Amino acid sequence: MEKKILGFLLLSSPYTYQNSHTLYELARTALEKGYGVKIFLFVDGVNNAKLDQEPDPDVPMNQRLQELADLGAEFQACGLCTAARGFDQTGSDFVDVVEVSGLTEFAEIIGEVDRFITFSL
Repeated sequence: MEKKILGFLLLSSPYTYQNSHTLYELARTALEKGYGVKIFLFVDGVNNAKLDQEPDPDVPMNQRLQELADLGAEFQACGLCTAARGFDQTGSDFVDVVEVSGLTEFAEIIGEVDRFITFSL
């Protein structure tokens, strides 16, 4: 039997709402239970992957994304969304585990997952 895969779409910034933390907890739990996890960062969600975050006393969300990647999660970020927010299109402004891609890759993720969860405003 193949491993089930959960997909996540994150549209919100890391410290405005609880969405990023909820995604982290759900994804971590899923990975620990043997699920595959694919996460697409879209619109303001790309801010979660930004390097050099200092949200004292909170753990920076980019570090949490790295933790999820170390457990096996895959990340992609919308290239248009990164450009619109002044980030480099190569992903050099982001934690290394995030690949900058496009909506075609997002559509592929939707086709690959068993369940899909969206975190928006």
